[in-house]
Amino acid sequence: MKYTIIGDWYEVLDMASPFAVVAEGGTFEEARENAATAVLERFPYRAEGEDAETPETLWGGDHGAYVVAAFEGDLSAQAVDGASFELIA
Repeated sequence: MKYTIIGDWYEVLDMASPFAVVAEGGTFEEARENAATAVLERFPYRAEGEDAETPETLWGGDHGAYVVAAFEGDLSAQAVDGASFELIA
C-alpha cells in the first residue's frame, strides 16, 4: 500500500525544508522506513558526519525528522497545492 507522509526536522541546522514523501510498504512501518531512505537520498548531508541519521534512526533521531501527518494513498497532487514543502515521490 502507498502512504503519503509529511515530515519536518527536529533541528534546522541548515535550510532543509519540510517534506512530503510517497512510499510503499506492506504496513505503515515498512512504508515509513522506505520513506526514510528516500528522504536521506534527497537530503544526503543529513546522513553524513558526526550527527548522521540512518533509515532506522531518522524518525525520532536526535537530529532527524518527525511525522507531521500520514495518509493512506498517494496524495502528493493534493498536498503540493496547499503547502510549501519539498515533495519526494
